[in-house]
Amino acid sequence: MLFQYELELDAFLEFLIRRFSIWVNKPTPGNALMNLRYRDERAVEVRGKVRTGLEGPGLTIAQKIWYCVATVGGQYIWARLQSFSAFRRWGDTEQISGTSSMLVIPCIEGFYKAASFGNLLIFLLTGRYRSLIERALQARLVYGSSNMNRAVSFEYKNRQLVWNEFSEMLLLLLPLLNSSSVKSFLNPSSNDKSTNSAGNDALCLICQTTPTTPFLALPCQHRYCYYCLRTRCSGSLSFRCSRCNEPFVAMQRHGGSFNNIA
Repeated sequence: MLFQYELELDAFLEFLIRRFSIWVNKPTPGNALMNLRYRDERAVEVRGKVRTGLEGPGLTIAQKIWYCVATVGGQYIWARLQSFSAFRRWGDTEQISGTSSMLVIPCIEGFYKAASFGNLLIFLLTGRYRSLIERALQARLVYGSSNMNRAVSFEYKNRQLVWNEFSEMLLLLLPLLNSSSVKSFLNPSSNDKSTNSAGNDALCLICQTTPTTPFLALPCQHRYCYYCLRTRCSGSLSFRCSRCNEPFVAMQRHGGSFNNIA
């Protein structure tokens, strides 16, 4: 049920944000952190008395209404139209070739992206309107106060960056480490336990379980699991038996076959 009305819930939350911020002449939470507010640029151009760039009235009622309709209503209608077109499979070649009216959505989307890109280039040159909606309504973001301390603390951001780098380093190094060597280094008592339990010939000396496919090591005649023994010999050419301390070199010399195991 929540997934069915997800777009409506998002639109309602966006409406609440605009209702308790821009409608009451307050900045949005993001703009408040950056010390920004909206200004009616039409009134400023008529007066022509701006000295610091902070003066000027806020948005009018008409600008607030159209801004809410364009941002909240426009995003909702476009998202619902995209969901409907995906459900109707309007993007298929057979559907498009049959009906020319289905080409309207891609054309509108392409035109909007081209206009947004052009507005971005103008914004980089002039720094006045960052979106098409703000340019159409002549609602410009300006600083709310000339003196304001930084409201954003970078302490938690630095912690997050350090933790991300540390986790990426662990993800890179952990696959390269030998798990058995790390376990034996961190828990030396496990080696003593394995040595004490070496008297039980029914258990594998590596995994300490009963082998499902046992192989006898020569000359000590102790059992090993095929998988455990094959893995150790593939990872280290100088692997030795834990009981008789004899190297398993003959396996690599004969194409990986266990010729020295009965």
